[in-house]
Amino acid sequence: MKSITRLSSGGIIANYQCPAACGHCLYGCSPQAEPGYIDNVTAVRICDNLLRLGCRSVHIGGGEPFLNTDGLVNLIKVITGSGLAIDYIETNAAWITDDDDRTRQILSKVLIAGGNCIMVSADPFHIGFIPFWKPERLIRLLKKTGVPYFIWQERYLSMLRKLDPSKTYDSDDLRNVFGYDVTGQCAYDYGIGFNGRALNLLRKYGKRKPVTTLLESCPELHSTSHFHVDFLGRYIPPGCTGMGILIEDVGKELKPEKYPVVSKLIENGVIALLEYARELGYAPDPEGCVSKCELCFTIRKHLITQDKQGYPDLTPDRFYWQNY
Repeated sequence: MKSITRLSSGGIIANYQCPAACGHCLYGCSPQAEPGYIDNVTAVRICDNLLRLGCRSVHIGGGEPFLNTDGLVNLIKVITGSGLAIDYIETNAAWITDDDDRTRQILSKVLIAGGNCIMVSADPFHIGFIPFWKPERLIRLLKKTGVPYFIWQERYLSMLRKLDPSKTYDSDDLRNVFGYDVTGQCAYDYGIGFNGRALNLLRKYGKRKPVTTLLESCPELHSTSHFHVDFLGRYIPPGCTGMGILIEDVGKELKPEKYPVVSKLIENGVIALLEYARELGYAPDPEGCVSKCELCFTIRKHLITQDKQGYPDLTPDRFYWQNY
């Protein structure tokens, strides 16, 4: 992407598969998501190019990185061996069992490899899939063993500790327990970007607007803060999930034939993509959309449904076949 000459903060997505399918997930991670885990060759490519673009540290996310301990350890070694630092490793603790020795062994392998900080996800979205005893147990072990960690988001711990730790709770369950729309408030508190599965939240809580009011430019494509590179070696601009640019091509002029969707969005925003899609039979919902991002997503889903091979920058494929 020619306008980007340097990258700042970002992360490497080790995998898309995850035991959870949280309602706020921008990347559409779930047990049915794109299979696979990052390999050493791809990790080296990514690190070399991040260094080329001035990035000096990354976090590791998913999916759930701890689904493949050996793969995670190898990724950590590649990152630290390249000269990049690791800010933290994300986990939702779904992999935790009642065997504390097993957990300690896994954490030890990660620490020895160079992973020196763990971020534990615990909030009203994750509790829908992961009973709270798992993150609570991981937090206790991290504290006892002295492994640096932090909790995303710690403010919800007191709420989660009022629930039965052996159970999961969907949004209706939480409403019944606490008397208000907990997940809706959580989405508001997070200020989450509404792409991926989070589009369903936006559709639930947002207000539809005429399409003519949503034909904006896409400055997000030029942002360098909190970008991600996935295990397929594709750079994902902040918030613009379901699209990807080969990491080698970031900072270069993008070829329209290689990046037919992204190049149009860079050129003139959503209006350029809409005009192109209309010629291919796309018709926006007459009732409008709740955001520019929803309009963009519905266009992209139409395009890839019509021609799966014709849009290599719409990736991963399975992102578009999930329930949003």
